[in-house]
Amino acid sequence: MKTRGVGRPRRLTLEQVLDAGLALGLDGLTMGAVADRLGVTITVLYGYVSGREELVRLAAARAAQDHDFPADAGQHWTLYVAGHAAALFSLLTGPGQLVAQYFAGGLGPEVELDRAEAWLEALAARGFHPRESLRLQRQMGEIVIGGAVTLMHMRSFEAAGGPFEEAAIRAMAKREEGEIPLLLSEHSMFSKREPVWQSTLALLLEAVATDRGEAFDRQAVMRVLALVPTDQGIF
Repeated sequence: MKTRGVGRPRRLTLEQVLDAGLALGLDGLTMGAVADRLGVTITVLYGYVSGREELVRLAAARAAQDHDFPADAGQHWTLYVAGHAAALFSLLTGPGQLVAQYFAGGLGPEVELDRAEAWLEALAARGFHPRESLRLQRQMGEIVIGGAVTLMHMRSFEAAGGPFEEAAIRAMAKREEGEIPLLLSEHSMFSKREPVWQSTLALLLEAVATDRGEAFDRQAVMRVLALVPTDQGIF
């Protein structure tokens, strides 16, 4: 059996390099951390990527392209949209924490084209005009991104010093009596910051269904959205 010569770089593939980056999480990723995980030197990594920025960009694009979005199986359009929303939320807040890369411009239009075309085809089959479909896709995306940002903020806040709820209770306790009476009347809702993106999306879908003269099955939609795991329950 042949043995690897002393000093010879370990054989890798670009896919292995990207997998290592995604496993470590792209937020704050370093070339050194990836090299350590793969058991190689940083110099070896430069044979596959030009540096950290390219590594993060390629890993984010690969994760987005490989992520499992629901296929068109003839389901009602509200369930199709809800399924895509759940998948997008999972993509943005999962191990790679791609929401940070979204803000950094790492998820450009090149990773969206095929998915957008499939979305248009599915909704066209259900009587939607392409422009109406794209508007709905954008509305859905912005609601989901808002929920993802909130969750990531909560995670970062807790990592830096403890749960937001405890910090909010301490902050309110320092205020003078009668200074914030309305907020104190809803102190639980303010401090717990329970997520709301799922119910917000359901309201959007209900409004679209009403405009189309259709009945809206809220329970069915929420069942799809309730499959999304979060750190704090269901948004």
